[in-house]
Amino acid sequence: MRYALILALAASTAAPAQSIANPNRLRSVIAQLEGGQAGEQALRCEVSAIKPSLNYGFRYQAGYVVTVPMNQYRGSGHGWRTLTRITPEGGDGKPVYLISRIPLPQVPKTNVEVTVGGGYLLGEGVYKVRWMMLDDTGRVCRKSWRVDVHLSRAERQVKVAMPPDTVWEIGLRGSRTLPRGTDDTAPLRLTIFLHAAPLFPRRTRMRPNDMVTLMSTVSSLLERVPARSVRLVLFNLDRQKELYRKEDFQFQDMAQVSQAITNIELGLVDFQVLQNKRGHIDLLTELVNREIAAQPPSDVVLFLGPPARYFDSVPQASLEKPSGQGPQFYYFQLAPFFRQPAPAEPADTIKSALSRLGGKTLVIHTPGEFAKAIERLEKAGRSAP
Repeated sequence: MRYALILALAASTAAPAQSIANPNRLRSVIAQLEGGQAGEQALRCEVSAIKPSLNYGFRYQAGYVVTVPMNQYRGSGHGWRTLTRITPEGGDGKPVYLISRIPLPQVPKTNVEVTVGGGYLLGEGVYKVRWMMLDDTGRVCRKSWRVDVHLSRAERQVKVAMPPDTVWEIGLRGSRTLPRGTDDTAPLRLTIFLHAAPLFPRRTRMRPNDMVTLMSTVSSLLERVPARSVRLVLFNLDRQKELYRKEDFQFQDMAQVSQAITNIELGLVDFQVLQNKRGHIDLLTELVNREIAAQPPSDVVLFLGPPARYFDSVPQASLEKPSGQGPQFYYFQLAPFFRQPAPAEPADTIKSALSRLGGKTLVIHTPGEFAKAIERLEKAGRSAP
């Protein structure tokens, strides 16, 4: 019973979406940030700042985690509001305010502690953060900290995709872009096959971090790789299904991709899918063969996503042979979680298919490695006919 209660509370208080707010509409709440209000009561909580780290959108992501003992509540109708003020020490020094609301479920008598978090994106620079949580009874919890954002030695080759001393909210609906510099790279016809699957292959549920990572990698490719056209295809091997396809894909279409990923129900698999034990190979060969036959052909076809849970070899005879010079095939395999060198594993099904076509697989553990992989795509653009 206690375990079920933890799950219910955790599910209903998942990491809240923080949005940038107009401070003119928050004057009464902002006044409470500094404290000292007459008759104010404390909300018991513990707050820890999350250090900034470079994500796959080449933006620094930081935030906080707060733990609240739920024995302070009983019954229904409770909830929290958070207000975060982030002030850059450089630039114009203008503070940015982020707000979120977190409704609580029915709370029985319990000693469970609930942990929630929030996040934001930062450009390089130093920032002062002042944070506050208010509950429905007026109780307050506060915390202040300082954030220093700078490139590490291993990230020197990365171009941060945010101006210094700026704060953005985190969202799944695409990204804001910086003006692209001029270079001598020829624009590509690019096809992206996005494998919409958990970053840990053994999981059966897409987590928010999985979705943010997949979306940010697509955004980074759109920002960095000069392309005359982009075809985006979303697929899932477990479902043996193509989930989304869009010709001439643009940034404004990212909301559709976000919705398609959100709608995936990996825990529910059709009985016919379970019966077709080689359906994932059929899907993969169909995607590849359709791309080989496409007119005009893409210069580069990129498979992007986590490792597949399948290790079947794709038969050479099932893949079409390009007439003339076909596209170059790449597989950017996202494997961001590692602590020590893992034992060598056999090639997954995606790598197997691409090796039949002379494609190249790049295993990506860090944003720095992702930046190098993008540079390789740009070189492919220079050599494209």
